[in-house]
Amino acid sequence: MELPQDDPVGRHSLEQRMVLAIRRVQKNGGNFALLLIRPRYCQVSQVTSGVVVHPGLVRQTHDRLLTLVRCVDSVVLLNGQNIAILAEDVKGALAARCLARRLHALLDSPFSAMAERGAIDSDMGIALYPIHGLTPPDLIANAKVALLQTTRPGATDMELYNPARSFVGAADRGFSGAELMAAIDHDELVLHYQPQARLPDDSVSGVEALLRWQHPRYGLLYPQQFFPSARLHGVFLSLETWALRHACMNFASWPPQVTEGMCLGINVSPAFLCDAAFPLLLDAVIAESALLPCRIRLEINADDLVLQPTEWVSRMPAVRRRGVGIVLDHVDDLALVPKLLRMLKPGIVKLDMDIFIGEDLAFVHGIIADLNEWAEKYGARLMAQNVEQVSQLAYVLDSGIGEGQGTLFYPPLPAVAVSALHNQ
Repeated sequence: MELPQDDPVGRHSLEQRMVLAIRRVQKNGGNFALLLIRPRYCQVSQVTSGVVVHPGLVRQTHDRLLTLVRCVDSVVLLNGQNIAILAEDVKGALAARCLARRLHALLDSPFSAMAERGAIDSDMGIALYPIHGLTPPDLIANAKVALLQTTRPGATDMELYNPARSFVGAADRGFSGAELMAAIDHDELVLHYQPQARLPDDSVSGVEALLRWQHPRYGLLYPQQFFPSARLHGVFLSLETWALRHACMNFASWPPQVTEGMCLGINVSPAFLCDAAFPLLLDAVIAESALLPCRIRLEINADDLVLQPTEWVSRMPAVRRRGVGIVLDHVDDLALVPKLLRMLKPGIVKLDMDIFIGEDLAFVHGIIADLNEWAEKYGARLMAQNVEQVSQLAYVLDSGIGEGQGTLFYPPLPAVAVSALHNQ
């Protein structure tokens, strides 16, 4: 499905208003939301196979939306079908979703122009500044992506922009070892940072560094699209070395008022831990960045630990002696938790909330209570991971988990956007 092209007048008006909103956020902090609404008030003509809009309905919808927004907000007609709302001073993703629900309720009453059909069903795509884009064109494009995501199986009629969904299932492109090493040599690798939120106030407790490849031909590539090739050609440890060093150097270069109270999470593989040079590399990076070791968290995937020979266990004392934090990442097989806690002795266990989708609340509470008990026994605490749905957040808050990570809070962000988030 494609969206109709924006008319030049409406788009130009919207972009002008967004420029002013961006300046206000840059001066005062905070966020604003762009909501792109596609009311389903159109029908397909059996004669022309074109789209026929009920007379006067677009204007009626536009006028009705005006009753909800504040004087500082904007409602713009982009084309014959889509309406954009620029909502200023929106406090994060949850507030934007709340506004979207109120808009749905407003449209869920009969219109005189379509009395025979009653209420309007509508889809909404939501993008937040600066989380989902730093320029008006980027925000508009990402709101459209979110709007199109409402048509995917299992989606809702209100979707927050989620870059992860644009590459789910994307296959590795079969890069050669030379291409991958050239990416390192030519500075094509970049890091995005996904904030981790303290609950329930959503303040930023830390960030996880995530590797991307800004490919000159294919654009921004995610790990699924080049990690298998890196492992095949023996380049993976070189990528991990680059990510460890640059993540620490970048984090250390941010202003102290941005990183105050925050920790930096960096993904490392068991194979990287087992490399004889890893402790020395860790020492060199800590010295070069001048970061306190306790500000660094090494995040190790639970599945990778199970698949890797247990040689990594003997390496952990040397790593822990350096004072860095250890995180057991992506826990989705609960039966393995006691064993991995005993062997790894992490400070944090990141529980993948995807495993609880559709589960009974009492069942989830029981599982999380058991995990909390196991974690406390080994001096660890739980962090909820992949929190992408309101129902998952309810599980987290009801269970007393103190930290969360996921697109419902913040998606992965370019470094330039992290400071704007932390200062809101």
